[in-house]
Amino acid sequence: MTATIFIITLQIIAGLLSAYLIYYAQQKGKNQADKQDLKKLTEIVEDVRQKYVQENELLKSSLSVLTNKQNVLFTEGKNAIIEFYSNLNKWLWHNLNISAHEYNHTNYTELSSRILTMREHYNDTNISYGKIQILLNDDALALAGHEAVMETLYLHQFIEKTLKGLQTTLSTDKYLLDTLFSKEIKFDSLSQDMKSFYQNKANENTAEKKQILDKFTEERSSLFSKAMNKRNVFRDLAKSYLLR
Repeated sequence: MTATIFIITLQIIAGLLSAYLIYYAQQKGKNQADKQDLKKLTEIVEDVRQKYVQENELLKSSLSVLTNKQNVLFTEGKNAIIEFYSNLNKWLWHNLNISAHEYNHTNYTELSSRILTMREHYNDTNISYGKIQILLNDDALALAGHEAVMETLYLHQFIEKTLKGLQTTLSTDKYLLDTLFSKEIKFDSLSQDMKSFYQNKANENTAEKKQILDKFTEERSSLFSKAMNKRNVFRDLAKSYLLR
């Protein structure tokens, strides 16, 4: 009986010990697994962190490049606006400062250089307007610039046409005067028909010159005013753009 109790007790102890060893083994395995999982998790977190750092640096770099690019474009755009506005004004004021009444048969050849200067201002303005079109993403400002160019061009074309007509008339004046005062030709000795021809030609030329100058005085002011209005529209839009 005693032996039986002892055996049973040993079996119980053995069972308890076995259960403990199994539990211990399980817990140890679990802890080991937890450690491995933690290690993997740490590696994943570190990998994510590294990728985040790299992407963040790349983003910063991209933003820096974008910001620099935007700053450069804004600066170039600002310079383009200033250049265009300056050239437009030179073109406008040169057209206004031409006084057709100052020219006569002695200096009419100077009209050619005035026309060439007008064309140079026109070309410079067109070139600088091209920069406006490329560098500025502002349709309203670009349209205002185009309208200012076109309105100034109408003024330009009117003045150039006037100066060419005046030049032709004054060159005829020069021819008549040179002919009449030529040593080879004595006006008093000319036939009455020839005298009448020269006199009529001179009168026609004088009337034509007066008509050219009267039209120049009458229409230039109106055309200049229209061009200035378009220039002012561009100026106001340009100010708003530069203050953004």
